[in-house]
Amino acid sequence: MRILKLAGEYYCIADDSFAYAELEKRISSALHLQKGSFAEFYTKRIFQSFFQYARDLKKEYLTYYGQEYDSFADYLYKKELLDWAHMEFIDLNEQQTLFKLNIDLSNYNTRSLIEYEDKGIDILNQALEEIEL
Repeated sequence: MRILKLAGEYYCIADDSFAYAELEKRISSALHLQKGSFAEFYTKRIFQSFFQYARDLKKEYLTYYGQEYDSFADYLYKKELLDWAHMEFIDLNEQQTLFKLNIDLSNYNTRSLIEYEDKGIDILNQALEEIEL
């Protein structure tokens, strides 16, 4: 599981079975946060602001657009306006999905939080790696 920025938008590559509730359950133990602490609350709030309004693009494709587009890649190119170079970089396998993270819909100012620090995405991806989803 990893978060990436493409053409000014944030995306997350995850397994098809990804569920945010499972991520939230694992945050405290994987990141060694004390239950009920400010650090636990703040960390969960950051992740929630990323995934709260996320769109599962593969699920949308299969549910609504499967007849309209030749493939998921075709859907991403024509409907979501991703360049072919971006799709090659993403390199999804059959068991993965792509979430479009609508971080600006959160009232938590997530974009400022992640872009303030040069390595903001790297820090989140390191945390996701430790959570092992």
